[in-house]
Amino acid sequence: MSGKIFKDSSSIYQDQAQILLDYFEQAAEKIVKDEEQIEKKISSLEVERKEIKKELSKVILRKWMFGIFVLPILYFIMKQQTLKKKIAALDSNIKELQKQFEDIFRDYKVKKLGIAYIPIASQFKYKDKSFIVDHTGITKESEFRLQRSKQNDLLAEKIAEIEQMSKEAPLVEGSKDVETIDTEQYSQSMHNLNQHDYFGSMERALKTISNCMEEVDVISVNLPLVENNSEYHNYIKEHATSDIPYNAPVLEVFDTKKYNRQISTFQDINLLKDNLSKNTAQYEEVLKGFMMTMANSVQAISALKVASADKIVFESNKVLFKILKSPYNHYSPVLEQAEIERIRNENFNYGDSVQNYVPFQLKNSSKVKYNLYTDAWVAEDGSTTNMPFGIHQIHEEIVAPIVEHLMEETRLARLKIYNHIKDQKLSYLNKWHQDTEDFYGRNRTESSDLINLMRTTMGEYIASYNTMISLQKTEETMKQSNGSLDSTVVDAKGNTVEVFAAFEMQSKEFQKVQNEFENYIDLLKEDIDLKAEKFEHIDYYEASLRDGNSRDSAIASKDAHNLDIRRKPLIAVNPLFAKTSELPPMPSVETLTTEHISLNLPLIATEAISEIEED
Repeated sequence: MSGKIFKDSSSIYQDQAQILLDYFEQAAEKIVKDEEQIEKKISSLEVERKEIKKELSKVILRKWMFGIFVLPILYFIMKQQTLKKKIAALDSNIKELQKQFEDIFRDYKVKKLGIAYIPIASQFKYKDKSFIVDHTGITKESEFRLQRSKQNDLLAEKIAEIEQMSKEAPLVEGSKDVETIDTEQYSQSMHNLNQHDYFGSMERALKTISNCMEEVDVISVNLPLVENNSEYHNYIKEHATSDIPYNAPVLEVFDTKKYNRQISTFQDINLLKDNLSKNTAQYEEVLKGFMMTMANSVQAISALKVASADKIVFESNKVLFKILKSPYNHYSPVLEQAEIERIRNENFNYGDSVQNYVPFQLKNSSKVKYNLYTDAWVAEDGSTTNMPFGIHQIHEEIVAPIVEHLMEETRLARLKIYNHIKDQKLSYLNKWHQDTEDFYGRNRTESSDLINLMRTTMGEYIASYNTMISLQKTEETMKQSNGSLDSTVVDAKGNTVEVFAAFEMQSKEFQKVQNEFENYIDLLKEDIDLKAEKFEHIDYYEASLRDGNSRDSAIASKDAHNLDIRRKPLIAVNPLFAKTSELPPMPSVETLTTEHISLNLPLIATEAISEIEED
């Protein structure tokens, strides 16, 4: 930058030309102003001289006219002398002003034009940056705190250790230095967690680095540094210059050596800080690189650890589910579709099943076997399925045959019990239906009587209303005629239309109430019939004992897609197993856990480094 004086100029040379132009412009304005002032005064005096000369001519003329009179002529002679003196004085003043007009200085010249420089700020460099220190007092002093670690060797050692650990991570962590950490803030279901060698070593190294960064020597200096892109900084960039010509005059208006000691301290501390780094890179670059290394390492290793744990759990669950499927006999749901659908719709009602119940039985030819290579279940006919219909071997091969033989031995005794229960329930139901129909009949009769009574009352109300209206009209007519009986005759005016409309509206209201009451009675009847049907049901015990588990399995296989999301993985074992298993409580995961897992550490480190560089 070359510097300049005026804001609108482009260089110091244009400033010099502007200064010359302004100088001669001011000189010309001064000359013109002085000339105009003197000319104005001369013109005023000449006007005054002209008026006096006119008056002098009049005085001379009057003097000759009154020449025979002594007194008047003496007066005019004296006045003539006075006017001549005034004219002489005015002539003298005019000459003086004309001389001043001629003496106005007009010979303005510029023999030499020079430029002097005043130091207002000093610029000193540090690395690839520079700082500007203000000497004018416009900028306030700012405190700069410079820090360096007291244990730089240990800090460098731990940084190298972390960098090495970030390059190589073990597939399986060791357990020599297991550390228990508190995880209550992340989950109320898991208050403690064991941290093994790798992550434990990394955490201890990070704590050591943190301690080293906290134990620092602090040196502060106060400097009036000009803020970047501030108004004063922009003024310096536009008007000041650091390129001073040789032998140019420099005027030390401000104290430029006031902050030499602080600047020297600042540079010495930063030089010492650079020398403390054992790497070829600068100290700040080492820390910046360490921040990025840690962010990338922790993000990647944590993600891999979570993914590997999920993978281990997923694969171990697959093996466990295959083991849990081994106690089941598996059948093709396609080949046994009809039998499975029949048992699914079975209600085990004694009244329906005692004569024609067929025990649930799947064919051996419908069994499927697991193919380890294709991860599918294969039937004898070569058809495959991924979700076979499973019946537990204990139920199919032990419980069902035992129940069937035991129940056969006591069949006659149970039939008597079933028939006795049936007779009792039928007796109860007949009495129930009889009382219910009686209740319905009485309610319908009472409701019809109530509706008829309401209609009769409505008719009586309308007739009474018409009589009242006639009486009111008769009373009003008698009042108007002062009691004349002739005027009491009131024409009967029928209001059949109004009465019919009122009756029709009221009838609709009655009909609405009646319909609502009948609908309510119908709902009660449906509810009673439903409960009666449920009460009529007699559980066919031996059938449900033998095939109840099979029916539950058939229902569960159909409703598998409606299961809770935590139960759906258990469908791989058996749908009934997934439906009836007792699950542990849902693990408690705090919001803080989700927030920390979703953090993008490399992005956070990059933004932090950018903020540091901007500052």
